[in-house]
Order: sequence, then structure tokens, then C-alpha cells
Amino acid sequence: MRKETNDKVSDRREGIARLVNEQGYASIEFLADYFSVSSQTIRRDILALSKEEMITRHHGGAGSVSSLVNLSYDVRRISMLDEKRRLARAVIEMIRPGKSLFISGGSTMEIVAKELSELSTLCVITNNIHAAFHLYSKKEIELMMPCGRVRNHNGGLVGHAAIEFISKFQVDYMIMGIGGISPEGLLLDYDYDEAMLMSRMVENAREVILVTDGSKFKKTALAQVGHISDISCLVTDEQPPDKIGRLMNQHNVSLVIPG
Repeated sequence: MRKETNDKVSDRREGIARLVNEQGYASIEFLADYFSVSSQTIRRDILALSKEEMITRHHGGAGSVSSLVNLSYDVRRISMLDEKRRLARAVIEMIRPGKSLFISGGSTMEIVAKELSELSTLCVITNNIHAAFHLYSKKEIELMMPCGRVRNHNGGLVGHAAIEFISKFQVDYMIMGIGGISPEGLLLDYDYDEAMLMSRMVENAREVILVTDGSKFKKTALAQVGHISDISCLVTDEQPPDKIGRLMNQHNVSLVIPG
């Protein structure tokens, strides 16, 4: 087999980065076919580009590094699915019957809600339509949702009325996902309205459990939800960067890495 030249590899990787950031997401199969190389070659390219922070690795493909626009919900709900299920199961082990909780928006929270549906005697308050779908028919789970504007690209309820509704409650737990975590420990999201609603949930919860895969340590987003010091526990699939780890130790934030 003829070895590729450095120029050829560089040109292909530049093309991958441009295509992925323009489209927002591309699967390994699509990229392999587009550039007429093997899937294994594309995996190596994605790994190299993600280390340079030119794209973001996802299970089965790669996404953009934009701080303004998240990947589509349909892409996120199938991205890193096995990892999200492991994280969700770890969270469920922390929740005891008879407790109340907020669940934020996002694809990971939909999977958490699906796992929560197997528990009983819970009160769940969520602005996440996809999460509510897995809970509404469970007789032993009291489900409440705010009114507000529905974000059509992810099914999240947001707006002033939603924040007012959330303000009326003080719950045992908040379970939340996040768009990105900055090196300074800022918790970031792509949508201002959703960030404001999540901030109020954080304020009105006795314990905050952040559930996120390791890719979020490499992402940035526009709107600030809070700070790593606001959470009680981080459930993730890899060791946080050293700077984040030091902040967690400083603020007594516990770490759970399933498996």
C-alpha cells in the first residue's frame, strides 16, 4: 500500500474541517465516501483535528466548534449514545424515591428521563418536551411543565413565563446538561433564554448534578449558565482537565466517572 504524502493528508484534513464546520456535523461513513478513503483513515483524521480544536469528535462522526450554534437535536440524540446511557444510569443511582427534581433541556437529559421512568414516587419539573415524553404516562411520577415558547429545534420551553413557573419551586435535585465548560469553569449554553431558565433552576435546587461527556470540556458557547462551583456533582466519562479538577477540589464538587 502506497503511503500518503504529508501534503495529501493535510489537504484532506483541511477539507474535512471546512466541510464539518460548514454543515455542523458529518458522519464517518459520509466523510470516507466523500474523500474516497477508509473509515479508519477518517477516524485518525478526526482525532488529529479534534486535538487541534478544529472540529469536535462525536460517536460516529464529527461536529463543528461553533460557539453560536449547537448541533441539531436529531444528531445529538444519537451521538455518543452508549456513553450517555452509562452516565444516565450513574445518575439514577443517586436519586432516591420521594424526591423532587428539575431536569433541564438537551439530548442527554432525555436519556436521563428515560432511566428515571423506571423509578417511583418522584416529582419531576422539566422544560424538556422530549424528557416529558418518557415520564408523563408513569402513574407514580408527578410531572410538571412550565408554559412558554417552544424552541422548535430541541423541544425546550423557555421565556419569562417559564422562569416565573420555575421560581415557585425549591427542589431536592437539579439534573442538567450543558453546552460547554470553559477552562475557567464557566458553564455555557448556546441559547440565552435557555441559559437564564437553567440559572434559575440551579438557584432553586439543593443539589445540582451536571451530566456531560468529556467533549464539553473542549467546547465553547455564548451564554453563561453558572460556574462549576454552583454544582454538587459532575458525572462524566473522562477525567476533567487539570484546571477544572482543581476548581472542583476547591469548591468540594464530587466527581463520578461510571465504569
